[in-house]
Amino acid sequence: LETFFILAQIAVIFGFLVLVLYSKHMHIFVAPLNVSTKRIPDGVALGGLPPMISNGKPLDFEQADPETDTFGVGKVEDFGWNAYLDMASCTECGRCQSQCPAWNTGKPLSPKLLIMNLRDHLFAKAPYILAGDKEQALAGASSAGEQHGHAVPESGYERITGSNKEQYERPLVGTLEQGGVIDPDVLWSCTTCGACVEQCPVDIEHVDHILDMRRYQVLIESAFPSEAGVMLRNLENKGNPWGMNNSSRTEWMDGLDFEVRVVDGVLPPDVEYLFW
Repeated sequence: LETFFILAQIAVIFGFLVLVLYSKHMHIFVAPLNVSTKRIPDGVALGGLPPMISNGKPLDFEQADPETDTFGVGKVEDFGWNAYLDMASCTECGRCQSQCPAWNTGKPLSPKLLIMNLRDHLFAKAPYILAGDKEQALAGASSAGEQHGHAVPESGYERITGSNKEQYERPLVGTLEQGGVIDPDVLWSCTTCGACVEQCPVDIEHVDHILDMRRYQVLIESAFPSEAGVMLRNLENKGNPWGMNNSSRTEWMDGLDFEVRVVDGVLPPDVEYLFW
């Protein structure tokens, strides 16, 4: 009996160690690392938007080359090490989802499913990423991708399952027909309020990863909601998101029973608020 239970205990422990690498329980080991390496903004959940990173360095737009530099995140391997830690740290508790205003108002965004989809896609694609050579990786890949009819807001990873050629070649952001891991409706439903980041017990930074994927969609793919196109054209042509003429900048002050100071040139140091 003693020998049996000793061997059984060893089998259970080793079995659990293997299970950890293939389940959400991996957070037991990586969550402390994630918490200790997170960004710590001063008194707020999000802080400033991190710069885009290309080739391990912050991207300089004056010197950037679209042929060699990475603008945002277009593939799961474009994420940084901190994003990989975030994906592996998710406990699937759902606190981010329960606090998300987009999810609670019927939008398709679930911060929990978004991180889980990215994690599952990363793990499925990892053998081909680690192979280094794309042709070599695809040579040994099965093409038997199982198609499912999952649409928003269900998990996008299940649209194409398994570690196969389709999994390797599928777009990170795309519609159901394209087999995308993250649906565009999910990506653009985020209000960047930071509730998910504030509530996460293991300090996952959902918003940073959402905005990195948005950056690639806007800068490289020119793919964004139609409403944003009007705003961007107004910024380009008029210098403001409403399309107002420069001569109309002060019309909002007309009829006020107090004086509003108008800045001409350099902003004085005693001005606390600046209204457009």
